[in-house]
Amino acid sequence: MNGTLGKRIVITGPESSGKSTLAASLAQEFELPMATEYARIHLETFGAGYDESSVIAMARQHLIHQREMVPVEVQLGIYDTDLINYKIWCDVAFSRCDESILNGIAQESDHVYLVCYPDLPWVADPLREHPHERLMLYERHIAEIRKTGRAYIVIRGEGEKRNDAAREAMEKLIGI
Repeated sequence: MNGTLGKRIVITGPESSGKSTLAASLAQEFELPMATEYARIHLETFGAGYDESSVIAMARQHLIHQREMVPVEVQLGIYDTDLINYKIWCDVAFSRCDESILNGIAQESDHVYLVCYPDLPWVADPLREHPHERLMLYERHIAEIRKTGRAYIVIRGEGEKRNDAAREAMEKLIGI
């Protein structure tokens, strides 16, 4: 690993774009610690209902979960989403985002992104809400990442083509 001190590779994008599958595959292949998507854990445990205050609480717990799964002293790790997902969630669901989430995003300066393009077939799931708005959600992810000035690469394709694109992107972003 060349010059990767403190980098976090965030796999992000809209619903049903292969984020979790890709994150797990890359973590296994490169033997890296990975933080799973906390919102899914929470909603599967406590139910799919949410309001603004519960999303804000999940965002706080998400940060704790990430630190537990990928400790600060670890040089390189993979995150299945980050606070940008929570910002977009709040913007779409509530037309606003709490300052605590915005401040958290500003502090995530060690993040680089693999953004999953929504070119995979939609897979229905009780926690997914926007089967017809995936392109809009993808565009929002790109816009939010650009606002931060952080590096990102879009990942497209299915199956091994998608995995190959992700491996190549990781090499470009962090020299793995």
